Amino acid sequence: MIEIGIGFIAAIFWGIHDFLVRFIVKNVNIITALICTNIFGALFLLFFFFFSTQGISFEKKIIVFSIIYGLLFLSATYCLYKAFDLGPVFVAAPIICSYPILSLFYASILNNSPALYQWILSITVILGIFLTIYSKSENYKTFKLKISKTIFWSIGSAIFFSLSFQLGQHPIINSFEVLSNLFARVSSVIVLGALFFYKINVKLINLNYIFILMLMGVADTFALLIMVYSGNFEEPEFSSVSASTFGLITILLVCFFYKEKLSRIQILGIFLVFSSVAILSFG
Repeated sequence: MIEIGIGFIAAIFWGIHDFLVRFIVKNVNIITALICTNIFGALFLLFFFFFSTQGISFEKKIIVFSIIYGLLFLSATYCLYKAFDLGPVFVAAPIICSYPILSLFYASILNNSPALYQWILSITVILGIFLTIYSKSENYKTFKLKISKTIFWSIGSAIFFSLSFQLGQHPIINSFEVLSNLFARVSSVIVLGALFFYKINVKLINLNYIFILMLMGVADTFALLIMVYSGNFEEPEFSSVSASTFGLITILLVCFFYKEKLSRIQILGIFLVFSSVAILSFG
């Protein structure tokens, strides 16, 4: 199933994005980080557009859908930053990664309902991600007072992500994915600049952080671009399932760069994720 493969590619780039968030969220205010990543993302799309064969369309529906799903995705990312900032990550990440359940729910209402085994396997993927991330040792007491706020922002992020993908994968966007994502990014920059201009402190950002924000913007933009592209296929909701493994990718990157070892529960979680996705793909 090609949708699963597309979701995995998106997961890799979002995993990189969230790995880099760890360096940014405590050093750059959220609004500044968001406007920088969206600007870099828009520039990447503009460059990408010149080398693509996609046409230009200013049809009202495409523009409206692009702006709406772009702002929903912006809201989801803002909630993710807030949840990661409050911590703990082992509470925030599994909740955010559960958004595919909502995507499957939307599909069951608007399209053909997924089969029972697809529901079970998709939920197993979420369970595997939960085991992989929740078993990560962190000092729970440090975050005890903030736990309810973390859950609140995490749930908001999951809802906004699912709605954003649902609109972004709409058939009217097909063949105009790059242009549509460019509309989405530009509208996000305009809204952020108009509403939160007083919170933007680009001049105070260290040069190293600007480079990290550039990488984050490109990774995040490319991941969303191919997720929207999966709307060209029959069951794009399953790209959301495999894309939700971005939290697992982040953990693997942390283990690789910081030489941390995986526990038995984490290994079990990874096995559940990949085996479930493999069965879904062959199904």
